[in-house]
Amino acid sequence: MATGTESTSLEVAKLAVAALTPMAVVAVGYVLNRRLRQVEQVQWANQTVISRRVEIFSEVAPKLNRLLCFATFVGRWKEITPAQAIMLKRELDETMYANRVLFSDRLFTGYQAFMRTLFAMYASNDADAPLRAPVSTTLGDRRKLPWWDHTMPSYFTTGSSASLNDIHDAYDLLGQRFRADLYVTHTSSPLLIQEPRR
Repeated sequence: MATGTESTSLEVAKLAVAALTPMAVVAVGYVLNRRLRQVEQVQWANQTVISRRVEIFSEVAPKLNRLLCFATFVGRWKEITPAQAIMLKRELDETMYANRVLFSDRLFTGYQAFMRTLFAMYASNDADAPLRAPVSTTLGDRRKLPWWDHTMPSYFTTGSSASLNDIHDAYDLLGQRFRADLYVTHTSSPLLIQEPRR
């Protein structure tokens, strides 16, 4: 049988628990609400970044494709002069470097690798990077095009040209990196970046 002191202590404990329960519920609710707002802010920020990445991709994708066509003798390659290819690189560099903070380091490394494949970077201090694209292949010969003249060889590197396989590999890798940064997945496979064949 409980004594009067024990009974009073038990009643005080019950009252304390009864009083603390609503306060605990309020505190937990406050913490959860704050955390949910933080999650919502992060989701909003991520969605904003992804939307901006898509805008940038929409701007650079056609230019990257034109460089690929020029370098690999496909599509409208005959219409793209070396000077236009160099101008495409300048425009792409301006956009990609200005927005570098929005993309992963892996994507930017892939972009730089593609440009190094197509251009002999830092070959000269005072001139544009010469093209590493071949002048001729079994697919075509730029020297037979109407715009070719005696100044055209100066646009191309005097060193080794990139092979068509190297150009395609660098482009494929860049495409995979864009897919990862844009969260483009295939329903039949998870999002994995596989290095191109060598």
